Amino acid sequence: MPKLYTRNQGGEDRFYADLRDVGGGQVALKPEGSTRATTDKVVAAQLLAEQILALAAPADPRGRATLSEFSDRFVSDNPGAVTERWLKEVALRLRRACDFFGKERDLTSIRPRDVRRWLNEYLHLSASNQRHHLHALSGLYRYAQELEVVPVGYNPVAGLYRKPSAVRRKQRTDEFFEIDEAARFLAAARETGQHPELIATFLLTGGRRSEVLGLLVSDVDFDNGLVRIQPNRFRGLKRAWSERAVPLWPQLREVLEPYCAPLLANSENLLFPGSRGSPIADMRKALTAVADKLEIPAPRLTKFRHTYATARLQTTDNGKQISLWTVAKELGHKTVARVEDTYGHPSHYRPRGDVVEYRVESSRSE
Repeated sequence: MPKLYTRNQGGEDRFYADLRDVGGGQVALKPEGSTRATTDKVVAAQLLAEQILALAAPADPRGRATLSEFSDRFVSDNPGAVTERWLKEVALRLRRACDFFGKERDLTSIRPRDVRRWLNEYLHLSASNQRHHLHALSGLYRYAQELEVVPVGYNPVAGLYRKPSAVRRKQRTDEFFEIDEAARFLAAARETGQHPELIATFLLTGGRRSEVLGLLVSDVDFDNGLVRIQPNRFRGLKRAWSERAVPLWPQLREVLEPYCAPLLANSENLLFPGSRGSPIADMRKALTAVADKLEIPAPRLTKFRHTYATARLQTTDNGKQISLWTVAKELGHKTVARVEDTYGHPSHYRPRGDVVEYRVESSRSE
């Protein structure tokens, strides 16, 4: 049942309400005109009663919408703030919610126990995938609160006592190339003519698939020695903080200078255009051809990103070990956590040089 509880703030006990059992959340009980929770128990009880009535009352009919209608509105109102992939995945999860709860279901009629029954339908999925389903539905309710389609604080997902835990994935030994392996793969790409410049750019920038395939000719800044990863008309970026500049390493400069020379007249065109002038859609055939020459399994493009991070962690900066923060920023991350947990791997090669490079002759001398 809803209950009052206090938090000591600045030496005073301030009242809060736990409304999770009735579809709400944990909220501060703030009197009108105040920015802080009340210290008066009588006032707190009155505010608690108002919160319970607001949750029980139907929303303003002018803002009412069925689950199906509001799901469509939620997805269509987000095109500029998120990626196309996010939109597709959220739309799929909300369609599953509509199929389970009913397309004509009123938003305020869905309770935490209903969400639990829906979640139980996906126990065969990974904990991470289950969490994505809950996040999609929770986001829908936060959006509905802002538009006053449901009362403020009404979110049945927040009322779940237990939610699937995020499981830290285990690193695999085949997620990255050692420096000598990357050198041989790059050499094989040149020998087979399978996009050697593109593969070199993946290996020597650590860019994501869409970031590298969407580079413009002008993004390669030879004057300042940088590769700029920024949004353009061909693609956006995964996050706002993904915009960045990565060093144009000497080996990559050697590869791209002759490649870019005939392209500079049209610097706003794609650096690696597909057959119709749009970004290349599929690299699997090229990667398989290179891998077959080396008699190894064909890698996924993410393997190049892991390889760059691992190689970069072995470099130095003015004679000192490169910082995790620098590597995280070059990968387009906000914190170092993903470098530590995901992209950085223990390597057998520790060249401790100032640059990232994959040269067959260098790897033989290690």
